[in-house]
Amino acid sequence: MSETDAPTPALLASWKTLTLAPANQATLVDAGQTIAPRNPLDTFERQQALGALPLIETDTRHVDNADFSLKDVLGQGGMGVIHLADQRSLWREVAIKTIRPDNRNPDAPRGLLKEAWVTGMLEHPNIIPVHALGVDAQGAPMMVMKRVEGRPWSDTLTRPDLLPRRFSDYQEPLDAHLDILTQVCDAIHFAHSHGVIHRDLKPENVMLGDFGEVYLVDWGIAVSLRDDGTERIPLARNVNEVAGTPSYLAPEMARGDGAAIDQRSDVYLLGAILHELVTGTPRHPGNSVMAALVHAYRSQPVDYGPDVPRELALICNQATAAEPAQRFASAEDFRLALTGYQRHRDSRRLADEAHCRLRTLRDHLNDHLPRLDHTAAAPDDAPRAIYRLYAECRFGFEQALAIWNDNHTATRGLTEAIELMLDFELRQGDDKAAALLLDDFTGERAPYLARLTALRERLQREKHEFHQLKQLSRDVDLGLSSAARSKMSFVLGIILGVIPLINSLMVRQGLATMTFPEYFLQYLGVITGSGLIVFLMRRRLLSNAINTRIIISIFVILLGALIMRLMGFVLGLDVAGCIALENGLFGFALLMMATSLDARLWPAGLAFLAGGFAAALFPQWTLECDGISNAAALWIIAWIWRVPVHSLPRQSRKP
Repeated sequence: MSETDAPTPALLASWKTLTLAPANQATLVDAGQTIAPRNPLDTFERQQALGALPLIETDTRHVDNADFSLKDVLGQGGMGVIHLADQRSLWREVAIKTIRPDNRNPDAPRGLLKEAWVTGMLEHPNIIPVHALGVDAQGAPMMVMKRVEGRPWSDTLTRPDLLPRRFSDYQEPLDAHLDILTQVCDAIHFAHSHGVIHRDLKPENVMLGDFGEVYLVDWGIAVSLRDDGTERIPLARNVNEVAGTPSYLAPEMARGDGAAIDQRSDVYLLGAILHELVTGTPRHPGNSVMAALVHAYRSQPVDYGPDVPRELALICNQATAAEPAQRFASAEDFRLALTGYQRHRDSRRLADEAHCRLRTLRDHLNDHLPRLDHTAAAPDDAPRAIYRLYAECRFGFEQALAIWNDNHTATRGLTEAIELMLDFELRQGDDKAAALLLDDFTGERAPYLARLTALRERLQREKHEFHQLKQLSRDVDLGLSSAARSKMSFVLGIILGVIPLINSLMVRQGLATMTFPEYFLQYLGVITGSGLIVFLMRRRLLSNAINTRIIISIFVILLGALIMRLMGFVLGLDVAGCIALENGLFGFALLMMATSLDARLWPAGLAFLAGGFAAALFPQWTLECDGISNAAALWIIAWIWRVPVHSLPRQSRKP
């Protein structure tokens, strides 16, 4: 049947008569009331049936052996009334249903008899047992049933606090109502196994006992799929009018199409109940019976919102499909779908909790990533919170999938969580973490694989640049081999300080003369000795570029002094003048090294300059001034280099 099909004029005319008040049924108030057949099938000999029923005495005042004593009224409907009664023989309370005194017309007994016959043949834990069927003193049928202390299921839909205590363990009322619905499915599946179709399934026709019992009641409009030859129960194929509750009706029931009514019609009613449980509204809304019947006739699929679990939405729409062939084949299949959903309850809850953490993770990433992209410092706790939230939501999704592998919500959530962290790690520049996440990622991998490849290439370049910078940093590290340079300077200070003083002593004792050849040879010996010291300490003194440059600079200075002595000899200068100039050369050379290599060397340079000026002003003390300035300058250098530069306060360093 197409969704755009409209009811035929004849069907509309038939529906309009339902809003009237025929003699054999109560006045319809709304679409939530049951429409009873107006022309009940009456091929069974009612009078013969009633005549064969035993008399049930309830007047204990006039009949001594009356087994039942009527008490308060428990409830009443359009045609029947239910009394609480004492059964004296068994010392128990029972419920007795009979015809209302104000409604005892010729057709009234038929419905009660049929209900008794149907209920009596269906012995099931979720169907109220019938203890006896008889007639009262006036010949009206009476049905003796188990007394159920409780309330209609419909009363608890808006008042969860009215649910029996047995259902209080559920975290949500919906879970309790689904448990009740599965028990109704058990009763209906049992009835279907006996060929009985209820036709009026709704929460109002389910009784909940105070101890958690669930009973399906009101079988008054039930029909049978089997012809047992007694015609006690009307056959479904003979139905030619609307019967049932408009808010729940299946399309074939709204059409009065008895040939199409079977087990799947009751499945539709079960689906309509489920719809009401998850939405709080009838499956067929409408301000009138006519509006509800039109809605039932079309029975279009419902677009459930995000508040309804997707699995339940699918179950609802399948159970209430317009075409019977598209519904669940049986009430048992419908029940299995519900129990499957209930088994997945923990999985769904874990997934929902994980989604809450996923949303928080997404918010943290949205706050953190812009700062990361602009290389701004992020709060120290931001990455920790991100990793903690990711671990929590991933664990939740994985646990949900361990319980129910087909939990698509958990699958999508896990994929999204991994994708968020994959993007985060790629932005962070952690290729190893990103590669591990990419192995677990089930989404579109190509873009992230390209980003990972680009990241690894960039990291390789940065690694190469880092090694270069590290080598450069090592090459300019003055702290490296500082102690070795200090020892070398101390030894050279002794040598260059003692030799001039020895020369002075020998000259003053007349043991030697200070000529240019002697002066030249002594200095050549100093250079050779310095070279020997460097050779012996070469691994430490030549450990990096800055140390090598310092050693080379020292030898350049020494060679420069040697060349200056040769030039002084060629120019005819005396030895004293050359010594003064030589100290000046050392002083300026150290000041140059202080500006380019180590800023701490300037005091040593001043010591050499002082020695040069002293030698120039006091020529008679040239050798003494030379020895003292040499020793002072070199020992100052040794003292400076004894402390590595990296252990000095930052303000004392120079680039």
